[in-house]
Amino acid sequence: MNELNKKYLLQMEVLTPLHVGAGAEKDWVQGSDFVVDDNKVKVLNIKKVAEILGVNELSALLLNKNSKGLVEKLKPNLDKCIDTVFECNYMGTNDIKTCIKNGLSNQPIIPGSSLKGAIRSIFVDYLIDDFSRKNKRYNESDLFGKASVGDEFMRFIKISDAEFETTNLVNTKIFNLRSTTEGGWKHGGNNTTSKFNMSGFNTLYEVIEPYEKSIMSLSIADVAFKNYADTTAQFSSKKTNLINNNVSFIFSIINAHTKKYLEKEKTFFTKYATDKTDKIIENIEYLVKLLPENGEYCILKMAAGSGFHNITGDWQFDDYSIDSIDGQRRNRGKIHGKESAKSRKVAIQNDNQFSLMGFVKLRPISELEIQHAEDIRLQHQKEIENELKVQAELIAEQKRIEIKKQEELQQKQYLYKELISGATNSLQKGDFDAAISSVEKAEINCPDEVSHFELKRQIEKAISILKQKNDALQAKQAIEQSRIASNKVPLSERIAKNDKFGTIFGNVKTWMKLNEVETLQEVDVESLITKLTELYSKMKPNEQKSWSDFKKWSELSKVIGEKDTKMIFDKLK
Repeated sequence: MNELNKKYLLQMEVLTPLHVGAGAEKDWVQGSDFVVDDNKVKVLNIKKVAEILGVNELSALLLNKNSKGLVEKLKPNLDKCIDTVFECNYMGTNDIKTCIKNGLSNQPIIPGSSLKGAIRSIFVDYLIDDFSRKNKRYNESDLFGKASVGDEFMRFIKISDAEFETTNLVNTKIFNLRSTTEGGWKHGGNNTTSKFNMSGFNTLYEVIEPYEKSIMSLSIADVAFKNYADTTAQFSSKKTNLINNNVSFIFSIINAHTKKYLEKEKTFFTKYATDKTDKIIENIEYLVKLLPENGEYCILKMAAGSGFHNITGDWQFDDYSIDSIDGQRRNRGKIHGKESAKSRKVAIQNDNQFSLMGFVKLRPISELEIQHAEDIRLQHQKEIENELKVQAELIAEQKRIEIKKQEELQQKQYLYKELISGATNSLQKGDFDAAISSVEKAEINCPDEVSHFELKRQIEKAISILKQKNDALQAKQAIEQSRIASNKVPLSERIAKNDKFGTIFGNVKTWMKLNEVETLQEVDVESLITKLTELYSKMKPNEQKSWSDFKKWSELSKVIGEKDTKMIFDKLK
């Protein structure tokens, strides 16, 4: 090769849930970064939440990590404040471990440094000599050199980041050895039981799911390596093989290491079998079957859940069994006096898939395949953009319809107020027909408003009062008409049934008024004299004496005049 580097384009395919953490400070906290609603984990956009609730109310809710309160406060605007929704049965109260993401695109990434670190651990097993292997120890600088002197071996291998499109959430549990002979599931503290339970001492991870793929690159600086290779006596031939051979050579080393690791893990779970370990063994067997006979691709374990053995290069033990547990030092498992691992982090998908985390498949990919993958990605992106465009148009149309409805409602409300005002004025003027007409129009225009109900009641009350007044007036008029009719007779007939002077005087007054008579006719005077004489003759002497005083005849005198009254008085005497 004439180039300074041998560069290989690789496709990374996720085989089991993969997580590279963004750091504890970026973990999602329930009631602050996400809420649980409708059996879904909904990641909040705090800026949008603040716009709806206001900073003060939001601060109080976030301070208390009040997830339910936040959901109640945001409804029905909750979906407007969501960045991501995960279909996940969230359990417990733990934070959710988030993936590291590209700062510009916010897409999940697997940093090249993480992948390089996983490969470096495998190189330990390849580079270590028989003496170190036998004595279970090695010198880091002897294997890889020192960055301070410029001979650090891994600097000749460069690996790019791998960026993915989507993530999901996965629940994890700790499989833990209860003793040197028994396995179980950890449910918190010292509570490890043989029975599996999904909740209790579980952790949710944001992961890149199986079958997700990404394109990345691996570069080997073979020319630069030659400049110092001759000066590194120890392991130089092995390092030279790693650098000078095709990438398939590295893949073969990785596959050999992964196969040994999986076989030992299978033996481990078989020996310490308990509830659900058969599911883990199924997943291990599936991964073993994927391992190729040659180096056409490799299967590598990395990132979260790598475990003690994988991180340390997996060169110390031929067996992962333990023969003792050090209760004084973090309950650490031991074998032959050396620290070993007695627990495993297991990912549970769909409540029935149990797998060890972090297995990926790396394979070389051609420019044609990359172009094809890029075409698919662009097509997918175009479909998403078209879908987003349709959604945007739909939202815009809905907004237009909403604005139109709002305008129509405002017009109706304005007309409603005008009709109510007109009805009120008509009511005050006593024009009930106009008031009723305006109220009915207002009710038809805005049936959900309430002002017309009270106004209608007032109109009905006013009409009722007016009817009562009219009924009373009609009754009064009927009485008056009856009274008038009773006086449309000769005076003799009007006073015929009376038996007292005072009553007769009053009847004469009423009769004259209703008959519009100002002066009594002679016949009327005679009738009056006759009636009064009749009554006077029937009076007792004392009563007759009383009426012999002309002053008592003043009421009659006011009606027919003093002259006629005196004449009647004299005749009576």
